[in-house]
Amino acid sequence: MGLIPNEVINQVIERSDIVDIIGSYTALKKAGRNFKALCPFHNEKTPSFVVNPDKQIFHCFGCGVGGNVVGFLMRQEHLEFPEAVRFLANKAGVVVPEDDSAVPSPSRQLREEILKINALAATFFHEILLTSHEADVKAARDYLKGRGVNLETVKKFQLGYALNEWDALLKYLKSKGFSEELLGLAGLIIAREGHRQGGAGKSGFYDRFRNRIVFPILDVQNRFVAFGARAMKDDEGAKYINSPETAVYTKGQHMFGLQLTKAAVGKLDRIIVVEGYMDMIMPYVHGVENVAASLGTALTPEQIRLIRRYTHNVVMLFDTDAAGQSAIVRSLDLLIDEGMNVRVATLAQDEDPDSFIRQQGLGPFNARIENASSILDFKYDWLTKRIDPVAVETKSMIAQELLGTIARFKSEVAKYELTKALAQKLNVPESILLKQAALGTGQHGSFKEPVAKIQVSASTSAGQELLLALFLKDPAWVKAASESIGPEDFSDGVARQVVEAIWSLSQETSEWSTNDLLLRLNDTPAQSLVTGLISIEEGKLGDAALVFQDCIGKIQKEKQKKARGRLVEAIRQAEALKDTDKLDQLKEEFNQLIKTSS
Repeated sequence: MGLIPNEVINQVIERSDIVDIIGSYTALKKAGRNFKALCPFHNEKTPSFVVNPDKQIFHCFGCGVGGNVVGFLMRQEHLEFPEAVRFLANKAGVVVPEDDSAVPSPSRQLREEILKINALAATFFHEILLTSHEADVKAARDYLKGRGVNLETVKKFQLGYALNEWDALLKYLKSKGFSEELLGLAGLIIAREGHRQGGAGKSGFYDRFRNRIVFPILDVQNRFVAFGARAMKDDEGAKYINSPETAVYTKGQHMFGLQLTKAAVGKLDRIIVVEGYMDMIMPYVHGVENVAASLGTALTPEQIRLIRRYTHNVVMLFDTDAAGQSAIVRSLDLLIDEGMNVRVATLAQDEDPDSFIRQQGLGPFNARIENASSILDFKYDWLTKRIDPVAVETKSMIAQELLGTIARFKSEVAKYELTKALAQKLNVPESILLKQAALGTGQHGSFKEPVAKIQVSASTSAGQELLLALFLKDPAWVKAASESIGPEDFSDGVARQVVEAIWSLSQETSEWSTNDLLLRLNDTPAQSLVTGLISIEEGKLGDAALVFQDCIGKIQKEKQKKARGRLVEAIRQAEALKDTDKLDQLKEEFNQLIKTSS
């Protein structure tokens, strides 16, 4: 996969409306000529994330990040630049030609190879389930049919079957030209004990998945990153086994089914989080469009941040067994820490989302979601089923546990109201709990509204910052400034990098755009500096001509000050060396500098 021509990149950006792209990930609201939203890259209660449709840029005044549509995709989907461009090109219908002369890095090449292998393996498993007449495959189809999974669902989720053979997949993938080493790195085959230890035992490799129904795990870009597999019989080891961690798969960083439901999650501004494969599949095929599975574990911070790309509102719906409820409890504090709004839906004992919706239908399922409990109510009920809420010692334990959860909320109002509600549940005076809460929550801090400001390097002087803002508002100021200063006169490294790019563009054309500049700035802080300065309102810049003269004057004074310092140091060295000729020359230069600066 090679380099992408600049003209193609520009065409992709021109055809990709930044409002549409960002609006598919987070809810944008019109604010004058711009759009605002809660920032998808950090926790906040007040929207400070701004999208400028005229300049086709975004900037967050809370955390300082900014860029164009490609930069947004790189952050949001964790893509490298070429991958983000290709992602957008596919949506915009732009053909990206390849330059085969460019060689991808070894790590990227490995990822691409594993993704190819996984896609072939998924097709292999899928075709077996659809077409094989083997008895065990027929049994797998009957099993799925009995669970309410029809042919359409099998195809939608690309379900498959791993044959009850030691090396069926291994032989198939080797026939496609892939080495055993690479298949091992993909996690699809396992070395036999003798092979691993180099002893006299049987050598070679065997398939990781055998005699199991296979559930492909895709990332939000619809790439096959891993597999889960269910045993057909209870005596065949673990009911479910999953791919190990690989170059393309890290446990706890993906959500099963989210590639199908992310658009609905964003549109409905809520996600229903379930545990397992069937818990996600059955609600989805019954019409629940905003559901995804945590792959059988409590939510991780990485999964929560993935969810937060699309919504801040979560309903947890896990199995009613002890493991499922404990997983919810472990997830709650993390969800609060990540700024999510959380409720918990419950089912009857021995029910799970899969069985519930098959037996009772969509209406009752939706009713359970709408009647979901608050975090406080759920955790209180969970604790009081295990701890006596009446005895003094155990009541104190419940209070301490719930106050620890309440303390994680960023809003002081939320903390206060939840503490009052807890006091009513425990039949304890509010003042006692509020006092205990005040003593026990210092580590979490209190909520402060983010201050809207431009995040620039602390060493960037105000004059340099304003001058950069003028360059970005009107490139005509660049030509005027270049007559007396250059990029080397900007003291801050980030600002200097931006000015160097502006100077370079201005020498090539007088009509460069913001996106032309951003494409030259691979450095993220530099892009953020540009979008922050562009986002300054016109009125806050004041009289442009006066600002320009003042900024140029300050930079020239600083430039002359540094030049004087260099000459003074050179004069001292010449005096120490008793180099009279050099000394006379330096003194003359110093006098001329004083005259021109006076």
